[in-house]
Amino acid sequence: MNTFESPLAARTAQALLLFALVTPAAHAAECTARSGPLQTPLVELYTSEGCSSCPPAERWLNSLKHADDTVALAYHVDYWDYIGWADRFAAPRNSKRQRDKVSLAGGRTVYTPQIMINGHDSHAWRGGNPLGDTARAPALAHIELTTRQTSTGTAVSVRATAPAGPRTQLVVARYENGHQSRVKAGENRGATLDHDFVVRDWTARTLPANTPLNAEFHFLPAEKPGGVAAFVEDLRSGAVLQAVALADCPAR
Repeated sequence: MNTFESPLAARTAQALLLFALVTPAAHAAECTARSGPLQTPLVELYTSEGCSSCPPAERWLNSLKHADDTVALAYHVDYWDYIGWADRFAAPRNSKRQRDKVSLAGGRTVYTPQIMINGHDSHAWRGGNPLGDTARAPALAHIELTTRQTSTGTAVSVRATAPAGPRTQLVVARYENGHQSRVKAGENRGATLDHDFVVRDWTARTLPANTPLNAEFHFLPAEKPGGVAAFVEDLRSGAVLQAVALADCPAR
């Protein structure tokens, strides 16, 4: 039996089908952040679940979740794993980054917990406000950061500019909040440790001379909510010229 379908009904069905096909892409969550005219402090903590003196430093770092004018990251290092507890967030490249940063800053010894502010060693976190004396000078670099959640993880687009003189690189890091570990061996045996700003992956790209860097990055699906941080650092001194962070886009 043949059925009759009016032209209006046919056009309506086609429109509904087209809407169903394009709606997921049109509603993909995308967020953008831009660095400001003044330098935003970058706080980097080098830590380990196998280090008994690290939990107080991590608790302090965790408190920065409420600071919207600071970028914070926690790199877990692997050189304490040998004492009985393997930190699942640790990576050899995090340990190498710490060694390189210490060397650039003129130091000789790596240790945990170590906090660096704008690429320089800082002990002030042990008392008072460690960011109180951090100068917020006019920014020497500018960063525009865009993230988009996809079925395969987080897509990141970055546009960065830096002074023509120094050799600089852009570092982009995926961090996560809300991790918790029950430590069963080593110096923190029996303790439950809470972790925020945990660096799960990071990558670096050298900035070209005299021209902006436009780059695309991709991070695998996250285990916990968090965000993406991007910063420009001087490859000769280790100094951080500017930083920006962008929390995960809210689901739509």
